[in-house]
Amino acid sequence: MIMKRRRLAICAAICFSASAPSAIAKPELHSIFTDHAVLQRDQTITLWGTAAPSENVIVTLGENSVRTTADAKGAWRVPLSPMKAGGPYKLIVSNDAGATQQLNDIQFGDVFLCSGQSNMEMQIKASMNAEAEIRRTDHPEIRLYTVARASSPTPVIDLPQGGSWKVANPENAGDFSAACYYFARDLQPHVGVPIGLISASWGGSAIESWIGADGLAKIGKEAEVAMLRTYTKDEKLAQASFGKSWETWWKGSFPQEAGPWAAKDKSGWAAVPLPMRDWKKWDDSDLAQHNGMLWYRKSFTLTPDQAKSGTMLHLGKIDEIDMTWVNGKPLAQSFGWGTNRDYALPADMLKAGQNEIVTNIYSGWDMGGMLGPAEDISLQLKDGSKIGLGDGWLFRKAPKGAGDPPRAPWLAIGGLTTIGNAMIDPLTPYRLRGVLWYQGESNAGNAKPYRVLLTTLMADWRAKFQNAQLPFLIVQLPNFGQAVSTPVNSGWSDLREAQRLAVLDDKLSGLAVIIDAGENDDIHPPNKQIVGQRLARLARHQIYKQAVTANGPVPTSAVRRGGDIFVRFEGIDGQLVTRSSLNPIAFEICGAGADSCRFANATVQGDGVAIDARDSSTVDRIRYCWGDAPVCNLYDSAGLPAGPFEIGVR
Repeated sequence: MIMKRRRLAICAAICFSASAPSAIAKPELHSIFTDHAVLQRDQTITLWGTAAPSENVIVTLGENSVRTTADAKGAWRVPLSPMKAGGPYKLIVSNDAGATQQLNDIQFGDVFLCSGQSNMEMQIKASMNAEAEIRRTDHPEIRLYTVARASSPTPVIDLPQGGSWKVANPENAGDFSAACYYFARDLQPHVGVPIGLISASWGGSAIESWIGADGLAKIGKEAEVAMLRTYTKDEKLAQASFGKSWETWWKGSFPQEAGPWAAKDKSGWAAVPLPMRDWKKWDDSDLAQHNGMLWYRKSFTLTPDQAKSGTMLHLGKIDEIDMTWVNGKPLAQSFGWGTNRDYALPADMLKAGQNEIVTNIYSGWDMGGMLGPAEDISLQLKDGSKIGLGDGWLFRKAPKGAGDPPRAPWLAIGGLTTIGNAMIDPLTPYRLRGVLWYQGESNAGNAKPYRVLLTTLMADWRAKFQNAQLPFLIVQLPNFGQAVSTPVNSGWSDLREAQRLAVLDDKLSGLAVIIDAGENDDIHPPNKQIVGQRLARLARHQIYKQAVTANGPVPTSAVRRGGDIFVRFEGIDGQLVTRSSLNPIAFEICGAGADSCRFANATVQGDGVAIDARDSSTVDRIRYCWGDAPVCNLYDSAGLPAGPFEIGVR
């Protein structure tokens, strides 16, 4: 498409807060700009990058050029006046000496950020019908940039290395985020412009990892944010402080015993089987399916000179979170899936004679424990020599009821703000049409705060991207787990309800309901096509204001009507229908108590459902489609399901 040229606006350089290289061979664009990039149409956008300090920089897009000057640190930035959809264009940055960087096939269209945890990260090659989907991918106007995983305790301006914009074709598509791509594939024919996708996700990440520190501090996490800021200035002090809070947590659960990090009694401890490996591979039936904690300990003897000379403790590969003590003093907590743990030792931590290492290891899924190899576990001395510590380890099972341990705020997927600092903050000058968010599984164990957290995330990112009207499309968690025959309380249901209420509070956001698209025994359901379809439909309604219903029937009220409770719905395409039964199922009537719910008979009546409550004099609320993996059968004529909800009775 040939685009009407608009003149580029000229502005003075605006420097970034972080430092830029002091000198480079030629001016360069930020790494988010590569061949095949899509820039947001119809908005003033920003181009930025680095050059030699105080160097003149010429930016050329198509037939138009603008000149600016890099600041004293080598950072430059220029705005670009709004441009219509189309392309391709060449984007060139150069200096007065003629050194240039040229990018080709630049398009203007609509740009969406796709973010969350593993179900957003999941690639097409791992999704349903992958081979056929990849083979027939031929959409030159759909492009995707995948942000590599990274974390930082402070905001950064540079993206992780290795990213580039890829055109949707059979060569590239296998590595695309499946939900993100299927969204664009279903949306693009209805909007007729290029679609750019930025995929920035990390499997297993909690929502707190993506929210900025200031946002978290406003919702009651001031102490954790303060500890994170201490970590950026004095890591040893922060680790020691967090270790003490970890100990307080443990003692709160088990006040009758001394902490294993300090206990001298080794009864109840057994030898770690060799070679070191995943504890699920040990010949121990209690650990074969164990997700949770295990304690490890190792005693060793040092001479006075060795104790003074010890500088680094190498614990080999560990999965997934360890909290480590030396001689009863907290050393560090860190996270990694089978990554090496190498810790600098404070000068006074070792002693002449017997020393003791104790580490608590938590694994939430898959492998767990000290993975070795034994030869990588050692104490390193100042002269570079090492004392082997790979044998003689003992282990102890954590008592029942220990729960999940606290996590240091500087960890990646379980910490605070660290992923957002490294994977979102570098993107924030880039203009977007909307955000797709698919996350929540990692927060389902503590779902009550999620409504506030999701609201905070949306506000935080709108501020960072300097767009108070930035739309968010939220994927509600699907069914996962075992169906039940009686009403139950459910963390997954609480999380879904928190998502629903956060969207209800926010007029710029929308909810994609996929309660019928999960798998009972697979937390990563492969049918990402339906996720993309429903997100695309939601975008057409919410963002493009097209005449389609958004996301299926939505409850608006529940009122007593004789012996029934009548739940009214809106957003119905056609009429309410049921599947596999003449009547809707999965409705519950509940009193005030947490365990007061019971299933009730229901019938479709026009734009609502009448629930039989003749045997219940007091009904405070109605639940629908509750539980980890509920069986739900209320739809509209377009095949869109009514999503899970809890609503008070008037």
